[in-house]
Amino acid sequence: MEWLERSTKVESPGVLKAGNPGKSLAYWQGRTAEIAQIQQWLTDQNTFLIGIEGIGGTGKSMLATKIYEEIPNFPKRFWADVSNGAGFSDLARKVLTEFGFPVPEQEAQLVEALVRCLRSGQFLLIIDNLESLLQPDRHWGSLFYGDFFQAWVESGSNSKVLITTRERPELKGFEWLSLKGLQVDEGVALLTALGIGGDLTQFVELVDGHPLLLRLVSDLLKEEYSQDPDLSRLADLGLGNLRQLLTNSQVVGIHRRENVGMVLVLDASFNRLSELQKALLLNISVYRGAVESAAVVAVLPGSSAAEIEEELRNLVKRSLLVEKLNGKRRFEFQPVVLEYVRYQAGDRTEAHQRAIDYYRSIAKQPPWTTKDDVKEYLEIFHHFYQLQNYDSAFDSIWICHDFLTLRGYYIDKVELYGQLVSKWVEIGDRDNWNYRASLTLLGNAYNSLGQYQQAIEFYQQSLEISREIGDRNGEGSSLGNLGIAYNSLGEYQRAIEFHQQSLEIFREIGDRNGEGSSFNNLGNAYKSLGEYQRAIEFHQQSLEISREIGDRNGEGNSLGNLGNAYLSLGEYQRAIEFHQQSLEILREIGDRNGEGNSLMGLGNVYDCLGQYQRAIEFYQQSLEIKREIGDRNGEGASFNNLGSVYNSLGQYQQAIEFHQQSLEISREIGDRNGEGSSLGNLGSTYRFLGQYQRAIEFYQQSLEISREIGDRNGEGNSLMGLGNAYKSLGEYQRAIEFYQQSLEISREIGDRNGEGNSLMGLGNAYKSLGEYQRAIEFYQQSLEISREIGDRNGEGNSLMGLGVAYHQCGRIQEGFAASYQAQQIFQELELPIDAMPYPQWLKSLIKLAQRGRLQLILCFIFGLIAFPFALVWLILLLLWRLIRAQFRR
Repeated sequence: MEWLERSTKVESPGVLKAGNPGKSLAYWQGRTAEIAQIQQWLTDQNTFLIGIEGIGGTGKSMLATKIYEEIPNFPKRFWADVSNGAGFSDLARKVLTEFGFPVPEQEAQLVEALVRCLRSGQFLLIIDNLESLLQPDRHWGSLFYGDFFQAWVESGSNSKVLITTRERPELKGFEWLSLKGLQVDEGVALLTALGIGGDLTQFVELVDGHPLLLRLVSDLLKEEYSQDPDLSRLADLGLGNLRQLLTNSQVVGIHRRENVGMVLVLDASFNRLSELQKALLLNISVYRGAVESAAVVAVLPGSSAAEIEEELRNLVKRSLLVEKLNGKRRFEFQPVVLEYVRYQAGDRTEAHQRAIDYYRSIAKQPPWTTKDDVKEYLEIFHHFYQLQNYDSAFDSIWICHDFLTLRGYYIDKVELYGQLVSKWVEIGDRDNWNYRASLTLLGNAYNSLGQYQQAIEFYQQSLEISREIGDRNGEGSSLGNLGIAYNSLGEYQRAIEFHQQSLEIFREIGDRNGEGSSFNNLGNAYKSLGEYQRAIEFHQQSLEISREIGDRNGEGNSLGNLGNAYLSLGEYQRAIEFHQQSLEILREIGDRNGEGNSLMGLGNVYDCLGQYQRAIEFYQQSLEIKREIGDRNGEGASFNNLGSVYNSLGQYQQAIEFHQQSLEISREIGDRNGEGSSLGNLGSTYRFLGQYQRAIEFYQQSLEISREIGDRNGEGNSLMGLGNAYKSLGEYQRAIEFYQQSLEISREIGDRNGEGNSLMGLGNAYKSLGEYQRAIEFYQQSLEISREIGDRNGEGNSLMGLGVAYHQCGRIQEGFAASYQAQQIFQELELPIDAMPYPQWLKSLIKLAQRGRLQLILCFIFGLIAFPFALVWLILLLLWRLIRAQFRR
């Protein structure tokens, strides 16, 4: 009895059965009051979630099918059966496809996408068998379902979401219909329509009108006594004591009585089956969802396909299976019958193994494009998981691990590895290498989702176990991963501490490859801090090790990191040289992902050089590769870079389109860090468009995300953007407040580059306020930092700001000196005119002069004419300053 009084919980990741219900409404009887109640809720503007609750077999799915098929006023409707534990991402993607909306690949922002879709019209979404998604405590076993229902309650519209379930989830906002059995007259009408004779009223009352029980009894009688299917023959089928059992005083409660009746009827039905039919039911119970006859043949050798097809149809006639005809003929269990059969099945190790062999035989080989391409590997995982062979389950998913990572299926990875981790914890298998690997992979998935604190928790667990069992290599790797997570959080000093510990361990055990990785990670951390020379030193050491051990991939990555560091220093030609070397190596070894990164690096350099068309070419090549290999994260980064270039070109609408595409991808794959970055870039573009309020909105959203995920570096950048926007609005005091906050964060995390930029912003704001002396102080501090970290471009900008401020103060000689130094630096960097910090009118004049001899002569004549006026203006300015100085005395 216990099997029937608990819901089936699907532990391994599930598949979604979507589309039409596929249930026949033949012999429908009654439910008039229930339909009227649901109709009322469907027309109520304040009702967004409707739930049909009842025990197994009461007809919840049939009632939902009746609503789906016959209720008017919903032009678009979708049926999703989640009885196999389908993840929210699968459900959301298929709903969006059905309703003609852009389909995110998956992940966190699918909640928002689905809500937005449903709000756009009048849709009916039915989610059948929701209890399969609930844990024993009635909380969600799959990510994001709770978030979706909560969001829908808060922002619902004319669309409705209807669910069926045996258990109510811990959620507010539902209107609940508690479904009981059929009324006596309805039950009698059903038995009559099915051709059953005897005392129908008495029997319906006896079983409380339980629809499935009535149907099972009817089909059993019709199969065994087709000429005279009368209730009086139940005794001949072993059900003579049904009345006695159901009226026993020890059988308390309607549900308990219905469950007892169900067991008795299923026992009788099962016992009347042939041995082949029994074996067929028991063996196919290892599958989840509807299966084709080929899958049934695979777990039942010795019988022909034709024979099995015939028996499957016979079982459909007995209501033990349901036939579905969505393109291919498929068969599945009624949920209650499935629980009964699995209870009877006992150990089905051999059937699970045959199912594994079947899926291996039809598994698609790489390259893969969609998640459907790897569904057989997910099914293999399920069967090994059910066999409690967790190591083999790990191996089966490891085959497509890189694909899931590149495609951004991070939530799937969280669910897959999360289940393995929980089982290994349960059985206490802490020494298992696969357990520690799963902890690391879980951490990586959460890191990719921007959930850095959760990533850190799993990396910490991996670290503790490695230390406990004396695995020095694992300890070093875990420390490195912790460093990467803290670097993502903007906690650079902590990141450096972890990378240093990792480096010491790898040196101690002589792991040169690990040592090189640690050097690279240290270089990235110091680059984030703005200490570019130190970053270069570490990347150089990593490069030397890679060359020493013949690691061509590591060599290419180190060269790319050196290119990034020299770019930050403003040494653009050296940056190009390193990225070119990196590109050649990565192409040589066929590393497409690395090739895309090198092209992106080259695009960044040419962007800084103002050679925007070349930058676009490199970014486009990078984008093509990222799309080809399915790297959604890299695709989003390429869009962001393209947006920045078009922003520099003044093509702001195109820039916005690219940043929007980047934002959508970040939301699709749940990359909160990337989402914040894209929002910040959108803010910058709208600021250049002069739409300062919109810019502020985007900067605020970016700031909220950075604070939410604990990204201090991103927080500082967002505050800097807000300062720039308010400065453009002329609200200089507010701008100063944001620059100050940005400055404090940069100093707190040791980001020297960010500190210099914040000081530059403060200088610009005070200059706009006319407080030139304070502006000079900030420019001086910014200049010192730029020189300290070797940022020649930043040094030139600081000197240019100083030059203007000195001139405004009347310190003409110092102003000319600072401006001259700035010019020397910009010439040394060989920056094109577009990359120079000149006024736009001056850039246009210089470009005109560069076109040819005639244009140069015109500019010269213009200069001759303008010079006297400029000279008069300069003399008047000097006289005015002298007179003002006299009055001040």
